Amino acid sequence: MPIKINPVLLVFLFVWLIGSQSAKAAVIDDLYDARIAVDNQSQSTQNNAFSQALKQVFLKVRGNTDLLSNAKIRNSLAKATRFVRSYSYEKSDTQLFLVISFDPQRVENVIRSSGFPVWDKRRPDTLVWLAIQSPDGSDRQIANSTQYPEFYQQLSTRAAQRGITLVYPLWDLDDIQTLSVYDIWGGFSSQIAKASERYVVPSVLSARIHGAISESTEDRVNTTEPSVEWTADWTMIEGGGLLSGQVQQQSQIDIATALIDALADQLSSKYAVDLAQIDRSEARVQIVVNNIDSLNYYKQALNSLENMSVVNEVILIKQQGSRATFELDLLGDVGDLTNALSLDSKIRPVVDDFGQPIRGLEFFWVK
Repeated sequence: MPIKINPVLLVFLFVWLIGSQSAKAAVIDDLYDARIAVDNQSQSTQNNAFSQALKQVFLKVRGNTDLLSNAKIRNSLAKATRFVRSYSYEKSDTQLFLVISFDPQRVENVIRSSGFPVWDKRRPDTLVWLAIQSPDGSDRQIANSTQYPEFYQQLSTRAAQRGITLVYPLWDLDDIQTLSVYDIWGGFSSQIAKASERYVVPSVLSARIHGAISESTEDRVNTTEPSVEWTADWTMIEGGGLLSGQVQQQSQIDIATALIDALADQLSSKYAVDLAQIDRSEARVQIVVNNIDSLNYYKQALNSLENMSVVNEVILIKQQGSRATFELDLLGDVGDLTNALSLDSKIRPVVDDFGQPIRGLEFFWVK
């Protein structure tokens, strides 16, 4: 279903994201790795596993399923061996797995040359609030990981496949007193944002999940159990804005997969860097990082900047006291850089008392 943008901006709800506390962002270190269950170690089985694994890696690095229909990507999947850097077999209980690492540069090159953005390995954590209603409409309840372990396991599995990190509520006394099932069911963003503050995350996903018993003749004839069609109406709060959408599937487990796919697609559309949109004449910018008063902190700051996928090259052009000025050659624009920096817990913007940046591209190093 098409995603619709809510015109209501929730800036006042996100002062906490740019204040003194740093929003959480995970560094996904296994973007170029995959683990595939196999039946044996034959050459044909191995080649098939290489193709499956490369498909997973393409999806994680791109962040969106759209590239899988691209002819160049499909051709690369048929020649997956060329991308393999190393592989090994391991056994867990009675299941054999092939563990594969792919060459990052080759993977990124084919994604970019196919016309798709690449998503940085530093990615925003997302807090998930869920409420569920029984198919007959008789009961609504908060869906936590204790009551719905299989659903949450699928959320985590699909999130790992899409290269994103989820945070689950504690549902302790603080959460229970702040947020009710009716707040989640009604999609009351102000209350959801308030309950989310303690988790200090850049992204929040809430959803109401409900099933409807199918009335089709085929369902009544072919099964003794009524068929249930499941729907999830989701809301995402991110970066001061509100997005919403709906997914429909034939099972709760498939709803979990669809929710994560919708979340990953939205996050990657913001944070992945599209080289085709870059104006190279405006690709060099200068930023100031304060509080760099030792060689060790300089090396750490330089390493943080160099590891951002939006940054091609970093040069220190001035050091005055604890104030360091860097020139960056970008593989993106200033907006892409700002998005990447917003996920770095050590390089934070200089802000006023209301949490608003006051000096453009000026930051301070958090020791």
